Amino acid sequence: MEQPLPIHRSTPTREAGRSGSAMRRRTARPGPDQLVRVGPNAFVRALDWNAAGPRTRYVTRVHARLLRLGAPASASHASAAALHGLAWLAGWPEDVHVTVPRSRYRSRSPGLVLHTRPLGASGVARDGRVTATTVERTVIDVALTGDVRSAVVLADSALRRGVSAAQLDHALAAYPAARGRRTAELVLELADARSGSPAESFARVVFRELGLPEPVLQQEFVLDGRRIVVDFWFPEQGVVVEIDGRAKYTQERYLAGRSPADAFIDEKRRQELLLTSPDVRRVVRVEWRDLHLPEPLAHRLRAAGLPCAVRPGPSAILAAA
Repeated sequence: MEQPLPIHRSTPTREAGRSGSAMRRRTARPGPDQLVRVGPNAFVRALDWNAAGPRTRYVTRVHARLLRLGAPASASHASAAALHGLAWLAGWPEDVHVTVPRSRYRSRSPGLVLHTRPLGASGVARDGRVTATTVERTVIDVALTGDVRSAVVLADSALRRGVSAAQLDHALAAYPAARGRRTAELVLELADARSGSPAESFARVVFRELGLPEPVLQQEFVLDGRRIVVDFWFPEQGVVVEIDGRAKYTQERYLAGRSPADAFIDEKRRQELLLTSPDVRRVVRVEWRDLHLPEPLAHRLRAAGLPCAVRPGPSAILAAA
């Protein structure tokens, strides 16, 4: 599981400034000894916190809560996804999500969301003193909330990690009468390990919401001796849709030693080469922000020759019938 930043807690003694009041004062005192409060009686060094990324910060808050709650509380939903290193659609939430036995804890407290769905030993993964729902159980928990977009992103990530479709089906089978089961079934139908990123997973759901034909994922073209794999291929319409973004031209893992300018030129040449294929009529580039604006996106896709059978709007958001 993902590891947190070092967490410091106050002690009953006043030695070394470890009393609760002393540590709280350090949260308001700029400098190398400043602390950030991450949960009840839980603090991390501000220098560590400021240098950490969003997932590590959230994982730290999850650990801070779980270690205070103790057994048998287990991280679940978004919190378990963070601990397992799975992809998440939106930014990490402020609240920590935990599954607990019914009536053992209060239903809600600030910064903490409690879930009481039954949780057996087979549905729990342990890392030291911390427990979380297993990867497959985490996918099902999120799918049962009715959020198809987030659940498909999560399910695709789980499949890429080696969880099988059969394991996801088995996890859902444990809840034959659960509210939201029809939506969860839809999520498992849409899940596909070939989606290479959260943006591609999100795009597939949006395409389904707009009524587009089913695309071919990761279609390979060999042109002038060069192998090109595209994100989405609509063969009947001859349209390629590529998920684009600034990360492709700014992050080292995509640049692979190239300058941003060289990466941009390489991408233009790649697109020009794609258009030499007799099977490719148009290439449409879609950014993350486009997926949140379905009406202009549908207009662009229609202009490229793709049929969008569903009018964009709130009614187009996928849900089980």
